[in-house]
Amino acid sequence: MIKIVAVCGAGVGSSVMLRYFIQNICDSHDIDAMVETSDIGSVNPEAYDVLITTSDFADLLRDTGKCKIIRLDNLMDKGYLENELLKAME
Repeated sequence: MIKIVAVCGAGVGSSVMLRYFIQNICDSHDIDAMVETSDIGSVNPEAYDVLITTSDFADLLRDTGKCKIIRLDNLMDKGYLENELLKAME
């Protein structure tokens, strides 16, 4: 099972929307994933395989190499999200 987290400022707005999009993508590709949400202040990237957030928040995270960070500039671009998510799982 792959562990994915969607991150936003408070962990209850755009990250919840992203979680829905991510879960739909995983379901449509038969990917066994646990998808969670978090706020930028309390997320621990090392606890996940993939972290998805906006470019602004991604700049605040320390890249340790364990977690693949996907940067989004347009939260509504589901095609880009799907492509990047599938690449991260290769």
